[in-house]
Amino acid sequence: MNAAANHEGFTRAGATRALVAACSVAGLHSDQADLLRLGENAIYALPHEGVVVRVARSDTGDIEEKVAKELAVARWLMSQGFPGVKPRDDLPQPLRAEGRLVTFWEYIPPSRTEPDVADLARLLGELHALPQPDLELPVLDPFPTMWRRLELAHGVKKQDVDFLSEACARSEAAFHSVVTQHPKGLIHGDAHRGNLLRRGDQALLIDYEMVSVGPQTWDLLPTAIAVDRFALSRLEYDAFCRNYGHDVTTSESYEELRTVRELGMTTWLMQNAQSGPSAEEFVVRMESLRKGDRERRWHAL
Repeated sequence: MNAAANHEGFTRAGATRALVAACSVAGLHSDQADLLRLGENAIYALPHEGVVVRVARSDTGDIEEKVAKELAVARWLMSQGFPGVKPRDDLPQPLRAEGRLVTFWEYIPPSRTEPDVADLARLLGELHALPQPDLELPVLDPFPTMWRRLELAHGVKKQDVDFLSEACARSEAAFHSVVTQHPKGLIHGDAHRGNLLRRGDQALLIDYEMVSVGPQTWDLLPTAIAVDRFALSRLEYDAFCRNYGHDVTTSESYEELRTVRELGMTTWLMQNAQSGPSAEEFVVRMESLRKGDRERRWHAL
């Protein structure tokens, strides 16, 4: 393990060092890499190489297993004809560079037409109808990731970390009860518009890090929450429900699951909330969670 990577946390500079080192081993030119996202992973586009590079944030002991699962899920989805993105298996992967695991994926050029929530609903319907894969998939449990984020929290107020820790502790038992009582199936785990791409006329569902087995209503939550939090129109949400065939807000467990999802969204943001827009948005989310304000507008970052 790279001690320097552990000490500095997950920064743009550290992720870029891992990118450069991994690309050097793989024979790729990284000088024109474009950072698309810095979140649970750092995601870079290399358009001239036709490659997207994912640098994993986590340096925990099970990261190898998680990355191997993500690659295996992608390959299985391709075998099923599911519209997703392919791992670049012509390149050596996964690679460890600068203490981080790095994977390579096909690059999908930007489209003039962005996929919408109706596309997401159709893709989720297709995903949920697939046979159970012959893979060892975990049961849905977002809490270990949230607890790890809280343990590693830095640059945010202690009272905010304490509040989120107490909120997670209150919600964890109820969440596991819901998971135990509801039918389980294949789920994406992080199904929102940000994980959609378009290739020609076809929408693609990407990012298989959170694929697991659990209540399939979990995949419907982000779009339902977006009505209150991110100003998704009621017309768009109605189209999502029609295309999928179910409105998750009518489910008995909706409020409990929504609470867990919002805690996950906030602890995710907390990782980069030391300054700038992320810090400002973190304040907004913390205020709304403290007040129990379900209609306070959040902003996607």
